Amino acid sequence: MPKKENIDAVESLKKVFVENEGILFTDHSGLKAQDAVNIRDKLVESESYLKVIKNTLGLIAAKEVFSDLNLDDIFKGPTSIVVAQKDMVRAAKVLKEFSKKLKTLIIKAGILENRLINNDKIKKMADLPSREVLLVKLVAAIQSPISGLVNTLSGVTRNLVTVLDAVRAKKEIITN
Repeated sequence: MPKKENIDAVESLKKVFVENEGILFTDHSGLKAQDAVNIRDKLVESESYLKVIKNTLGLIAAKEVFSDLNLDDIFKGPTSIVVAQKDMVRAAKVLKEFSKKLKTLIIKAGILENRLINNDKIKKMADLPSREVLLVKLVAAIQSPISGLVNTLSGVTRNLVTVLDAVRAKKEIITN
């Protein structure tokens, strides 16, 4: 018979898996306490958090929420999850940064939109420009054709004014 605290832990993990944008799984073996604190502090800035979980409870919760994914290999060895509440890319950037500095922090995999993503895809995601930079690029891409159209249309009126002014000047010469 499962203990009440284990049942509650599984229910809590299921809620975490369902209610957040994405989950990143890490191996934290050998990670020093101060390094874990530094990672947690940096993750808070990106609206994410680190949670150390028991593999058996994590696997039970994950199998119930992500029934079509095979997560057995992920829940081997010390496992912690990084829960990205709103922006998975920012959380991936933080983890990539720390995994470069700390060889003891290994990114195993992640789940985004109910799809399993591997370590390489997470690193590529971390290399994406920030949301703000992407929005600026989008606005520039949308604005560019509009600016070109405005310049073209204003060029037509400029040319019309130039032609009309030339006609006026020619008529003045003829009448004088």
